[in-house]
Amino acid sequence: MRGAILGSGATHALLAAFLLVVRPPVHVVVPGPDVVQVALVDPLATIAPAPPPAEVAKLEPKETVKPEEDTGIKLEKDRLKKKREEKKEEKKEEPPRPEPAPAAAPALPVERVGTAGLRGDLSVDRGGFEFTYYLVLVRNRIAANWTPPAGLSTGGNPVRAVVYFRVGRGGDVSAVQLETGSSVEFFDRSAMRAVLLSDPLPPLPLGFPGGELGVHFGFEWEAP
Repeated sequence: MRGAILGSGATHALLAAFLLVVRPPVHVVVPGPDVVQVALVDPLATIAPAPPPAEVAKLEPKETVKPEEDTGIKLEKDRLKKKREEKKEEKKEEPPRPEPAPAAAPALPVERVGTAGLRGDLSVDRGGFEFTYYLVLVRNRIAANWTPPAGLSTGGNPVRAVVYFRVGRGGDVSAVQLETGSSVEFFDRSAMRAVLLSDPLPPLPLGFPGGELGVHFGFEWEAP
């Protein structure tokens, strides 16, 4: 039996060797990468020539207009002037507001005062002055200090002068001036002298709120 096994093995070995010799060779193709066809071209030939630069239009410089140096100043002045004119027109268009009528200043009428034949009248520049007694005191004091100039002749015509002055709170007299002249210098001087000699006058009334009072004193005289 051992011999049969050996003989069978030898037979198979011979058969395999025969097949290897008799069988045609098999070509095995190993798959490889896909074939890419490449065309060799000059790289410089593929670069398209750059187009010629477009001609740039030459811009001619425009003529610059220089404004006058005082143009801005003139415009500003014109604008301000126009505003002022508009304001003036607005003020003109507004109806005037009625102002309250000032109270009539009290006055002492012309009356013979003193012993020299003088006639005097008196008024004040402060409306609503109700202290008539004070005005009488002032008139009597000034009339007592007046004397007619020596040798004055009026030709039978009366002469008149008005002297203005201010009386302070304590009665001090200031701002004495000839308000209306008589055209006779000696008479005008005598009127001014009478006011100056009367300084100080009686103090202003306690009920008077002002600090001073303006007085107009009228002197009238006629040669006897």
